[in-house]
Amino acid sequence: MTADPTDLIDRITRQAPTRAATAEVARALGWTTGPSKKGWKVVQPTGYVGGMVVPPSAETTAAEVWFDPDGRERGLTGPNEEFPPYLTSLDTALGAVPGERRADLLRRALDRHRDWQAESGRDDAALSRLAAFVIAEWLAERAMRRNETP
Repeated sequence: MTADPTDLIDRITRQAPTRAATAEVARALGWTTGPSKKGWKVVQPTGYVGGMVVPPSAETTAAEVWFDPDGRERGLTGPNEEFPPYLTSLDTALGAVPGERRADLLRRALDRHRDWQAESGRDDAALSRLAAFVIAEWLAERAMRRNETP
């Protein structure tokens, strides 16, 4: 989990989804980074001679990649990194929750979403922000199970 799950939970329910918030959610859900096990390498040409690329030396390092909670390599880190759309897709958000917990968690998320609409004065009739509330409820529940303050 992140250092302060309360802060992350508050931010994802009060602010529009961002790439950085999605990365934080992914980390909180168990995504990690590390060197590629599939053999991806950081390769940059060392120069050009007469219009031809001089290949890199053999001592290139393994590329930094994301691993999902099951340990599967999912993609390179960096400016184009991609995560499941936890904060924008209700289907993806519910997929992060174990099947037996989904109905109860969705009920609680709907209640928090309704409270947020009343408190903020926003109308989210299309439920576009509901995915963030599902993830927030799941992170809060996980934090409680780990004896962290949600």
